[in-house]
Amino acid sequence: MPTTIPTEPIDFEAGLIFVKIAILIILVFYAIFALIVIRQVDLMSKTLITEVSPILKAFSIVHAGFAVGLIVLAWGIL
Repeated sequence: MPTTIPTEPIDFEAGLIFVKIAILIILVFYAIFALIVIRQVDLMSKTLITEVSPILKAFSIVHAGFAVGLIVLAWGIL
């Protein structure tokens, strides 16, 4: 009676799908964080009015756009 030895103990395809989903979930959390940063910068700008406030606001909006763009890019690649 011949015995068969499994050549792949771990299903590679299932692991790959798990990694793709995990990456997308992490990027969604990153985008949520970026939106919270926008809110905090806005509150800070209303509380402490300085010359740098508009620049910080612009950077926070660019940061959030980058985070959302990263999700779109990852969705297209994965």
